[in-house]
Amino acid sequence: MKYWMPGVIALMAVPAVHAANYRLVYSPSQKLEVFIDNVKNNKPESWCAPSIPLRIVSANAKDAAILDGFLPRVGSLLAKQCPKVSQLPWTLTDKAGNTLAAGDALKNQRWKPQVKTAPQAQPETTPEAQQATAMPPAAVAVSSPQADAAPAQVFELPKGCKFRTYWQGNDAGSAMFVPAGGNLTCQSDGWLSGSDKVQLQSNGKSSSPTISFLQGYPLMNIDVAGQTLTVVSANRQRMVLANPQVAGSYLVLPFDAAQHAWFFSGTLIAEFPRQQAADADRVKQRVAKVRETWLPLLSAYREPLSVRLVDQLAADRVDPASGSYLTVQNAAH
Repeated sequence: MKYWMPGVIALMAVPAVHAANYRLVYSPSQKLEVFIDNVKNNKPESWCAPSIPLRIVSANAKDAAILDGFLPRVGSLLAKQCPKVSQLPWTLTDKAGNTLAAGDALKNQRWKPQVKTAPQAQPETTPEAQQATAMPPAAVAVSSPQADAAPAQVFELPKGCKFRTYWQGNDAGSAMFVPAGGNLTCQSDGWLSGSDKVQLQSNGKSSSPTISFLQGYPLMNIDVAGQTLTVVSANRQRMVLANPQVAGSYLVLPFDAAQHAWFFSGTLIAEFPRQQAADADRVKQRVAKVRETWLPLLSAYREPLSVRLVDQLAADRVDPASGSYLTVQNAAH
């Protein structure tokens, strides 16, 4: 028996080639076939249900728009044979079985096809894509207070050479004995230079640490012999050294009042634009370059290093790395 819709759809009660699949509708003009799969036979009682899944095969069109006028007619015909149907989940495929679209058609919407939006395939995340989408670290305000501006006291040795440090008023019982000659020399400007053991006495106790003198400043845990370094700032709180081999890289040495010297305790500072820190590889390269440049001076320091990244050195603050947006810990050497 055939039911014709003029020029558009032929509803054919024809057994499917495969017993489990029933070809419900065939439209020669639009080259569309509609199947109800996994049914016993073509009788309505074997497939009639509130929800009837449809497989629509298109021999020509690839766009679901072809269903806009087609599916409402199919739904109306189905409703005549199966009054309880209210939903038609549908899948549109090509002749090879590849899915072109999927969606629903509801009776209360006059069987208008609604296309389900397929989730967009996420592109493979490559290192280049990660770099393109990575966000830089959040900005951090410079909040450290102003550093002490009082100059260091200058002490002159018997032969005219001099060094400088801070001596507190309550340090009357302490003393520093600097050996003459040996590895220590006097620069043309009179400042003590070189490295040697120095005798320190404080509260009846004595010690003999190795101290390096740079422009007359006593330093510990660092060997500055033969190095061209710049003292960016020095006070009774800390010292900042710059190395011209790598611009924008600094060493921080807190001041030890008991030793009357500045000592390295593991902190380096590297200027690096925060916006560029979204690129992890560039951060690694910058940190590695800074670390490798300073390592030859730090043979006496065996603990892991930390490199604090800043947009700009805060040379006038107690913490010259104030405003650091990222710290790379355990930059071991």
